[in-house]
Amino acid sequence: MSFYEAYKPFRNYLRQFDLPSSLVDVWQYFLHIAEGRPLPANYAIGKNAATIGPMKDHIYPWDLDILARELILNAGIGGKRSLRKWDDLATAINHLRRLDDAAFESRPQQDILFEVHRIAHRQFPWQMNKGVNPMMRAFKVFGGQGVAAIVHRELGMTVDEFFLLGMAVSGHFLKNPGLIVYKDYSALGISKDAGDGFFRRLSCPLEELRKTTSKYQAYNQDWLYAWNPLVATPLIRINPLHLDRLICPLPPYLMRRATTGIFYDLVRSSDFDNPFGHSFEAYIGEVIQITCPPPKFSLFAEEPYFLGTNKKQGVDWILSDDTGHLFIEAKTKRLTVNAKTLSDVTALENDLLVMATAIAQHYRNIRDALDSKTRWQPDRRPIYPLVLTLEDWFIFSPRVREMLQVHVRRLLAQHGVAEEIMSEMPYTIMSAEEFELVAQIISRTAVVSVMGKKTGGEFGSWSMLPFINQEFKEEMKRVNWRLFDEEFNQLMPEAIDISALTK
Repeated sequence: MSFYEAYKPFRNYLRQFDLPSSLVDVWQYFLHIAEGRPLPANYAIGKNAATIGPMKDHIYPWDLDILARELILNAGIGGKRSLRKWDDLATAINHLRRLDDAAFESRPQQDILFEVHRIAHRQFPWQMNKGVNPMMRAFKVFGGQGVAAIVHRELGMTVDEFFLLGMAVSGHFLKNPGLIVYKDYSALGISKDAGDGFFRRLSCPLEELRKTTSKYQAYNQDWLYAWNPLVATPLIRINPLHLDRLICPLPPYLMRRATTGIFYDLVRSSDFDNPFGHSFEAYIGEVIQITCPPPKFSLFAEEPYFLGTNKKQGVDWILSDDTGHLFIEAKTKRLTVNAKTLSDVTALENDLLVMATAIAQHYRNIRDALDSKTRWQPDRRPIYPLVLTLEDWFIFSPRVREMLQVHVRRLLAQHGVAEEIMSEMPYTIMSAEEFELVAQIISRTAVVSVMGKKTGGEFGSWSMLPFINQEFKEEMKRVNWRLFDEEFNQLMPEAIDISALTK
């Protein structure tokens, strides 16, 4: 049986649901499963709690992501079935499980180790910590010198205005699935044109959304991972006769789009890349300064140097204590959607080559520093190369790690750097979110206490977050999840009157 033949019963089943009310139901179940909100009494009708147990043990946030996508494609107006009935909801979820198996079986070659990579990118973003740090990281990087002006030019509003409105609207959709937008945003200090532009960027009429979803749909081994356009436009203009009425079935997509999602509004600007990279680099320096202050730690900033007439920029940051050195390279490059989702590895290979190029260049810079070609003076303390990414690449599948290693070894050989450098000082790839925690643990222990254990044995293949959760349990109890709390409170007043945006 072809995958599409296996898919058709699910398609036909969803045609029996009313789309607007089903999207509200998805919103309600999401808040229950992901946020622990109690379900209204008229939901999960017929569910035997004693037999079935908590809903979160059976249905996951990423299931609701796919369900929303498929409802947008297939549901209509009216219908005899409802997601408020447990049997109807359970049947829909069972279709997802069945099609997950069918998609995997349809692969010409079943590579379990590669599939781990796709599963991680599908599931982990829904499980990551929500809070102030991700918001403030985005605010600072996009509000950095050189980037803020591009934001204002491209979005028609300042970074502060975009974030303020984004947080206000996101807060509303944690309480209500719908919003009727009013045309006056002056209560938040935002002009009518700027507010209108915000909602145009983040919303889409239903029929247009359905066409875009159909365009990206896959009826093969990639079906489960097909891109959901709600990522780009999380607000749905559900009624063509009342385009001011919005629904947000998955609030996390709105939060991401209103913060880190600004990237996609700016990335095509020819003058964006360099300021963006410098801003991220500056942000990492700021994190180090507030978490690892002197005199215990010293921080050496990037300093260009010459090899003959060739100017080199050097390492972004060197964080040192009396036990060792962290050589830090900050990179804003993101893993592309195709590299995260497609069973064809071509896109992933291309992105891994970009990462490998950064790693090989980092080793060359370290080699120059050790050869006394820079102002930094070498000593006998161990060096730990670190590549920091703005978003997590989730490189822990053995298959993907080996793909990356092949590229790194080849590039080192091309530039005359012995590959033994990788065993002498193993590199670590870490997200900015992980580094915000790791820097705090290093401040309470030492560079070698964290990085020596991470790179010295069994933990080399581990991602950083599970490593520190296991090996530094006590330190993790004391980390500050709100590094820039004071600035956040200045940006976001305690009470934002969302009623100013509604009729």
